[in-house]
Amino acid sequence: MREQSSSVWSFLMSLSLAAFVLNWFWEMAQMPAYTEMAELSWWDTALTCSRAALGDAAITLAIVGVGGLASGNKNWGMSAKWNVFAVAGLLGGAAATAYEWHALHVGRWSYTPDMPIVPLLDVGLWPLMQLTVLTPLALWLSQRFAVRRGVELPPDTGL
Repeated sequence: MREQSSSVWSFLMSLSLAAFVLNWFWEMAQMPAYTEMAELSWWDTALTCSRAALGDAAITLAIVGVGGLASGNKNWGMSAKWNVFAVAGLLGGAAATAYEWHALHVGRWSYTPDMPIVPLLDVGLWPLMQLTVLTPLALWLSQRFAVRRGVELPPDTGL
């Protein structure tokens, strides 16, 4: 039992790191598409992107928590199944859309003409794709890391 708990913590730590690193690079790449960031120095952009990537990593962990609660399986995120990746991507996209709507509505940021806008949703394509793609990718990388370290992933218990 203790070994399984250690596996879960190891997985969550690697997930946090993977989510932070992936999101930091994505944040840095998309900054020219935000009016408020387009003219900032690299250092100022890096600090802002670090804070944003911490938030993105927290959202990734929250998505894994929601998936675990919904499935009744605390090891849900450790399951290397297509439906886990699909649900993580859908929840990531929903979280990104909600956050973009809020930030745009309160004037926290705005887009330059470099940002493609998703019709109907009226949000930027890059932030929508960010959590939609990077959340399942972070899960996959963390699962691969766990297997490579010899951690036995928990048996599949359903969803």
